[in-house]
Amino acid sequence: MSAKNGIYGWAGQIARINLTTGEVTKEDTLPKYKPYIGGMGLGYKVIWDEVPLETDALAPESKVVFGIGPLTASGVPCSGRMNISFLSNWSKGNSIVDAHMGGHFAHAMKYAGYDAIILEGQSEKPVYIKIDDEKITLEDASHVWGTGTFNTNAVIAKECGDTFDVCSIGQAGENLVPMSTIITSVGNSGGAGVGAILGSKKVKALAARGTGAVKVARPIEVRELSNYMIKDLVGGNNNHNVPSVPQSWAEYSATSKNRWQGAPGVVWGKAPNGPVDQGEQPSGQINVAALRCNKGVFDFGKVAEKWTVKQGGCSSCPVRCYTEYEMDPLADYDLPTHVSNTCMPIISGKNIFPGESNVHDFVDEGDAGMILGGSMSRAVDDYGVWDNYGNVNSDFFRMYNDGILKEHFTEEEWNETPWQLMLDGDPRWAWEFYKRIAEAKGSWKMLGVGTYYLYKEWGLDDASKNSAGKNYYDEVSGKNTNVTYNGYPKHHSSEDAWQSGLLYNAMYNRDCMIHHCTNFVRSGSPYEEVIKPALAYWFGEGATDAPKAYTPINDAKIRVAKWSFLGKQWHDSATLCNWMYPMTLSTSKKRNYIGDLDLDAKYMSAVTGEEYTRESIDFDCERISHLLRAMTAISFKINLGSDNLRKDHDAIPAWVFDKEPDFKAFEKGTVKMDRDDMEKAFTMFYEAMGWDTETGIPTRETLEKFDLADVADKLAEYGLIK
Repeated sequence: MSAKNGIYGWAGQIARINLTTGEVTKEDTLPKYKPYIGGMGLGYKVIWDEVPLETDALAPESKVVFGIGPLTASGVPCSGRMNISFLSNWSKGNSIVDAHMGGHFAHAMKYAGYDAIILEGQSEKPVYIKIDDEKITLEDASHVWGTGTFNTNAVIAKECGDTFDVCSIGQAGENLVPMSTIITSVGNSGGAGVGAILGSKKVKALAARGTGAVKVARPIEVRELSNYMIKDLVGGNNNHNVPSVPQSWAEYSATSKNRWQGAPGVVWGKAPNGPVDQGEQPSGQINVAALRCNKGVFDFGKVAEKWTVKQGGCSSCPVRCYTEYEMDPLADYDLPTHVSNTCMPIISGKNIFPGESNVHDFVDEGDAGMILGGSMSRAVDDYGVWDNYGNVNSDFFRMYNDGILKEHFTEEEWNETPWQLMLDGDPRWAWEFYKRIAEAKGSWKMLGVGTYYLYKEWGLDDASKNSAGKNYYDEVSGKNTNVTYNGYPKHHSSEDAWQSGLLYNAMYNRDCMIHHCTNFVRSGSPYEEVIKPALAYWFGEGATDAPKAYTPINDAKIRVAKWSFLGKQWHDSATLCNWMYPMTLSTSKKRNYIGDLDLDAKYMSAVTGEEYTRESIDFDCERISHLLRAMTAISFKINLGSDNLRKDHDAIPAWVFDKEPDFKAFEKGTVKMDRDDMEKAFTMFYEAMGWDTETGIPTRETLEKFDLADVADKLAEYGLIK
């Protein structure tokens, strides 16, 4: 176990499970994977070394890597994350993707003594993987196959014991639905289609218990850094650093809606021992940090307080960004009332209710969005459907309203569907909706294949091939958020971070999940007094724009884009929460509200005993980034015959440039972008990364600088570089 092996930070061991033979083997983490840090980097290295990129994602030869990093379970705040790497079966090019899961499972796995679990092969029957410290066994899962994630997690936890953490797939994963996920606890999930990968291997769940610990080189320093972080740096969710509601101690309150919603008079109305008033949460006081976030109030306003039990969260997190609800109105429909969610499922629920008469109050005025979203959140998690950051729901909304859905359904399918539940705003519609996607039968199957293959099959990527006369990628519509033509939506893109946001949104094979910029843009701090000088301090003049007052691309914005891109690889490799890090801003007036971007390196040094700097971390993360880019390039060559990622992967849909037609780009009052300016931005970004400016593919010189000569050779084999 980790505390006994003499290694600081890393557990030092990887478990490899062959599901075909049942064999479990162990291997050292270091030194092979140390240059890749852990988590994402480790997963990418395993896939690169062991899985040819032409491999079918659902084939026995495909592998999935559950990876965690050296900071997880070390006592570092917000280190409860896990990264899961595998080949995609739903996005354009079918290249490398990741699921990112919070909760408590990562800590259990680390305490059991593992930096990664590699699954390979394919079981003949449903199994779950039981990790009990050094002992790993394959257990029969036939009795939970066909059931939802909540039942599965509960049954397996009861079988193994209440000290085990469990994560499982739902019926969507079992039925190989590309839009599928894995769920742990009551709302922490990892998406990107991992459910189908596990379903193809007949792996229903993983259960882990660890009684070990993580060996920390300088534990007192970690404690001091943590006290400093929570006292002086950390704000609400997304590091929003000023309160939304004015408080007596605060110089500023939010100039725009932010996630620091805790305030006097904001209550947890369903707390077990009576309502809890969140009160004031002054900077400089450690024990009030967990009262700053109230995601329910952020999403739904004061109406959310009535049904809020508490704010939940992941292991080692002082922020608590998950609102836990008991939504009593759902009991009237014989639906589960406990809901735990922090992001898209609960706020995008209205998109599966496109009828005109679906908004009605349940108990209090304005509570419809919350109650419907709560039902939708619980249903999507139980069936193990991944909503692709809302794309599944918005695609349904658009196709239903455009009449395209009815065209592709058989008469029997259409008549069998209880549309009246949808039109009535009945929360049971959410369960009917996701059940049909999870079953993957008939035309409903197409709603679960993902945007890329859905559009391709039904002609939605070409206005001449569908009756609505639209290209769903390019359409200027509030429901269209596709940020590339690869099948995934924007995730805090140009609307938050001008050109920088578009650049890093285009770099992955799923939504980017980068929160670097939104954690200062939407912090609520005044732009001129706080945000602009802080970003100039870190990146130079011109690094940030005021909301809806954009300026052309410059070198400082490229630095922001590269910092955000590399930083995401860091957080998913270390493994830290990108919803909370980096600490760009501070809650402290005495610091002029400037955060500490060196904090991560300080933690890494204190935990591992080796001296890291922000520059050395960036170097390792740049290596991971080049490997991501190279794998994407090879996958596009194999599956699409493409030689050019700039043209075929990074292209931005027209709506980004054509929306808000009454404005010109860079006029005050718009976030629309300029085509020529973005082309210049891509060229500058590729130059900063050391990639060919015509193709967007890493050059041999760059790859060899990062000890990736074998990657360069493979790219050369495919004719992608010289």
